[in-house]
Amino acid sequence: MALAPIQREVQTFCRQSGLSERLPLLERAWQAEMGGWEGVARIAALDHFSLVVEVKSSPAMQEISLRRRELVRRLNRYFETPFLRDMTVRMTTNDD
Repeated sequence: MALAPIQREVQTFCRQSGLSERLPLLERAWQAEMGGWEGVARIAALDHFSLVVEVKSSPAMQEISLRRRELVRRLNRYFETPFLRDMTVRMTTNDD
């Protein structure tokens, strides 16, 4: 049995389930820009054109909140068509 290309099916599934094909690239861009913040700040969600970031401390929340426009601009550079418009920063509710 030959394997058929499934790219179209994956794209359809992602579109129907609300998943973005940009998520893996966004995660890599986040690591490139914020690698030193691992364990302190992480991407929690992508809500339409707004990135939702969870942080583990008030100082981290303040720092990222102050830099959010710059971070959105820098993250958008990784994409052929920039799509991020805003970033929401919130305190994490667990210790994942």
